[in-house]
Amino acid sequence: MSNKYLWWSMLAVIAVLVMGVGCSRAMARGKTPIMSLFAFNYSPYYLADVRVDGQYLGGLDGYTNGGSGMGPRAPQGKGPDSVRVRWIEANRYDLATNRYLSEGHRVPREAVVPLKTPYPPNPSTLLLHFYPDGHVEAELLDKGVNKWNVRRMPVPKEHKDHDQY
Repeated sequence: MSNKYLWWSMLAVIAVLVMGVGCSRAMARGKTPIMSLFAFNYSPYYLADVRVDGQYLGGLDGYTNGGSGMGPRAPQGKGPDSVRVRWIEANRYDLATNRYLSEGHRVPREAVVPLKTPYPPNPSTLLLHFYPDGHVEAELLDKGVNKWNVRRMPVPKEHKDHDQY
């Protein structure tokens, strides 16, 4: 084998390696981290089957909150961006009896909710706020921010779980 052939072979291998590294870095750069979902419900209604851009969050108890779930990827850029939120407004929580009233109330709701800007540098949670008048607000929380510190309305004193919030 000639030196010329060996030299061109090594050059070709190096070129393929450089292209592979460049492509993998470019593909990794486009991905953003997946955020968690969480929501506060300030309304008296149980909110069932809450979904954000198709991602299932679960149900939210009246006046309190629900669990958390896996959310969408963090937005790229400076915004503005929005999410589509769907839920079913269900039975009303009665503060006088501290239980849900079985009224058969089930109303599908939907909202396109803008994300509050500016976005934090390292968003890790998409937090939703459901208000008594039916509107929804969304914000991104930076990594390390305690979601319990950004609740906007207190749990009513009459609620049986008031002391936990």
